[in-house]
Amino acid sequence: MFMKMKFKQGLATVLVLLISLVTLAQQITVKGKVTGRSDGQPLSGASVQVKGGGVATTTGADGSFTLTVPGPGTVIVVTYVGFSSQELTVPASGDMNFSLTESAATTLTDVVVVGYGTQRVTKVSGAISTIKSGDIEKLRPVRTEEALQGRAAGVNVIQGGSPGSKPTVLIRGIPSFSGTDPVVIVDGVPQTLTDLNSINASDIESISVLKDAATTAIYGVKGGNGVIVVTTKSGRRTTKPDISISSNYGVQEVMNYIGVLNASEYAAMINEGSTVSGGDIIFPDLSALGVGTNWQKEIFETAPMQSHNISVRGGGDRMSYFLSGGFLSQGGIVGGYDKSRFNRGNLTANLQFDLSKKLKFIMNTSGVLLDGKGIQENSFNSVIGSALNFDPTVPVLNTVPNTVGKYGFSNLLLSEIFNP
Repeated sequence: MFMKMKFKQGLATVLVLLISLVTLAQQITVKGKVTGRSDGQPLSGASVQVKGGGVATTTGADGSFTLTVPGPGTVIVVTYVGFSSQELTVPASGDMNFSLTESAATTLTDVVVVGYGTQRVTKVSGAISTIKSGDIEKLRPVRTEEALQGRAAGVNVIQGGSPGSKPTVLIRGIPSFSGTDPVVIVDGVPQTLTDLNSINASDIESISVLKDAATTAIYGVKGGNGVIVVTTKSGRRTTKPDISISSNYGVQEVMNYIGVLNASEYAAMINEGSTVSGGDIIFPDLSALGVGTNWQKEIFETAPMQSHNISVRGGGDRMSYFLSGGFLSQGGIVGGYDKSRFNRGNLTANLQFDLSKKLKFIMNTSGVLLDGKGIQENSFNSVIGSALNFDPTVPVLNTVPNTVGKYGFSNLLLSEIFNP
């Protein structure tokens, strides 16, 4: 019995050693160097790691690295700030060299609008956020300012309640200068936030937000609120006409409602308040009331939203053009389209001619037709405020005999709260 146990222990030890030897045989030491593709210079501090694993190291001052990996066929990922990552498979020899390409997002050749002109990113030291046309078209905003929310650091956009209403735009907090509206520049012309409502978002090439003193000083004291610079699209020289057509349709609806008391719960509180003050029970049968009227569901409706745009751009050797037309319609979720809506029609024509080598003729024109209708908001007796505070025991329509009025009413509330 003792000999059998000793034999088993020895066999287990041999198996463990064999497994360890097999594991060591599979591992391989990888050596190599990481350089920049454009100039061949070594990249110090680059991250070298096994894809999907925890084995990693960094390159030394000469760009070299050494890393032990499970074996040939392992995928190594190298990353470095300002460069695109690169993945390579470990060969049997274990020798690997990586050549990283500079990231397109950090080549610093983009042109941004500063003041009343343009500069390359390399020459700008101030705080600037830029949103390009591609990002704007993905959002399909009703108003231009909506494209800034969540995409421009330090910019807070507080939406209004009515369709197409002017939002509050705060750049780096609440400014000390009277008023909060930032300066708005559209194609080099000073405008206001209200004027932005007349611009079709599909016609915008870029939006730049200037946020610090270095970039806003040219605008004076009003620049303290920040500056929004909008550049509309222009034509393209020596290109054939490029026609673009887009059409979108969707609906809007309220996903979540604010929790309020139903009719039975509301009546129970009214009874309690009445009896505590020495009065009678107003609602003797609470179970008969049920849930009553949910006034939020009564005022909110599914509202349509649609936009249609067509544009053409191109040009020849000495001229370029951009022509567009658009229509946008947004219904309000409170009361439906008939009571709350915003419609906008746009026509834009941006033309540029070279009259001579030193003289250019530039004409940016636009026309807009606005139609809107809103409901009172942001007050104690607004529609939403009344929906949250009105008596849920009252039906929508008046069912009380010998009383005047089409809609239900309540004698339990202040006169400022109405049937919404």
